[in-house]
Amino acid sequence: MSDGLFGLIGVLLGFAFSGVTTAWNRRDTREAEERGRLAALEDQEKGRLAAREDEAAREVRQALTSVHHLKGGVADRHATGGPDELYALIHTIDSATLLLASEELRNRLTEATAIMWHWHVLRSTQGAGHPLWEAADDATKCLGAYLRGESLPERPTAIRNLTIEVEELYAQLEELDAER
Repeated sequence: MSDGLFGLIGVLLGFAFSGVTTAWNRRDTREAEERGRLAALEDQEKGRLAAREDEAAREVRQALTSVHHLKGGVADRHATGGPDELYALIHTIDSATLLLASEELRNRLTEATAIMWHWHVLRSTQGAGHPLWEAADDATKCLGAYLRGESLPERPTAIRNLTIEVEELYAQLEELDAER
């Protein structure tokens, strides 16, 4: 009888350990499946972000190309404004720049668009061309280098000088706002 009791206890313990092991394995399987789903979602999100960045780079490239094509159609730099098409293109560049991953590229394009927004009030720097074309040219070169995976080109002297002018303009505007 004691052998039978020991056998019964052994069978019950075997079933218990088997049940615990099965439950443990199922839990591990569920966790692995969940990790796999999360990794797949993360990969999907990375893919979506990369697609958005590609689209933003394409929009910036197209807008810069259109700005270059406007060279003959933009009013004199001393005029009080520019054509609506030019400002729509600058706005497109500004908006799409926000989606680019490279902080350095975003900063360079932001500098270029600041020059483009205020091209009509900036003084021409010594030896520099039209502020609008200088900014568009620098932005195009920076975007091209980024898309090729190269370092961004050094900031041209004309762009450095025009950026200083824009910063001075912003400082003057802040002073006027503070006086009000």
